[in-house]
Amino acid sequence: MYIFAIVHVEGIIMKASKRNKKAIEYIIYIFVIALLVTGIYWYGMNKNSKDGLKAALDKHEVLIDYFIEEPLAYALVSKAGNAEYGDFFVVFDRNQRGFTRIYENDFKQLKPWKIEVADIDGDNNNEILIAVKKATYFDKEVKNRMFIFNYQDDILVKKWTGSQIAGRWREFYVGDFLPIPGEELIFIQQQDDGKERISIYSWFDFGFFMIANSDGYHKIEEINIIDENNLEVTYYILGNGKKRHEESHCLEAIDGRLLIKKD
Repeated sequence: MYIFAIVHVEGIIMKASKRNKKAIEYIIYIFVIALLVTGIYWYGMNKNSKDGLKAALDKHEVLIDYFIEEPLAYALVSKAGNAEYGDFFVVFDRNQRGFTRIYENDFKQLKPWKIEVADIDGDNNNEILIAVKKATYFDKEVKNRMFIFNYQDDILVKKWTGSQIAGRWREFYVGDFLPIPGEELIFIQQQDDGKERISIYSWFDFGFFMIANSDGYHKIEEINIIDENNLEVTYYILGNGKKRHEESHCLEAIDGRLLIKKD
């Protein structure tokens, strides 16, 4: 009888242990799923930086353009809700919770629309390049202009805000085109005859000088640096019946001109 009672009690304990084990396993399973869901959420927020930045904006604000230089993100924001031009330059800091606004500068009079970050002077410190659209005191035409800043000591500092570069242009790129210190500025320049050409500028001392330009194109679609002193241009040409078709070729800089590279 005594032996039977011991065996019976041991059986109850084993059953209880099994139930507790299952309960513990279930709790662990729920906990792991919760961690995975949280991790996937934050991974998605950080992977899609644009969504993460948009989530950090205030109501009615619009994200115009941005550039991420971890852990900071430099952004052009429209507080007025304009989808074309910003009115503030904003710096965000990224942490485990997402992006947090740490600095902003009023750009209401500048109409900024594009931002890039590059080391243009070869000093291993990146500059912030912002395309703005405005007139100046000496040039009353409202057109695209280049403003360049440094973000240092938690404030935005002017480096170059010259009123003229590349004449009238509609787009710019940055890239390491030549084997000299610093990255170059590449513009899609608009000509008086309605065509477009590529012009490349390099930083020197306290300003820029043009190092090469191309012939005119009907419409330039894309520019890519493919290796040292060579870039690929994709453009449209007008065929019979005024239909556009796409072409591309490689250009190389020779004596201040961007010429079609021969095979």
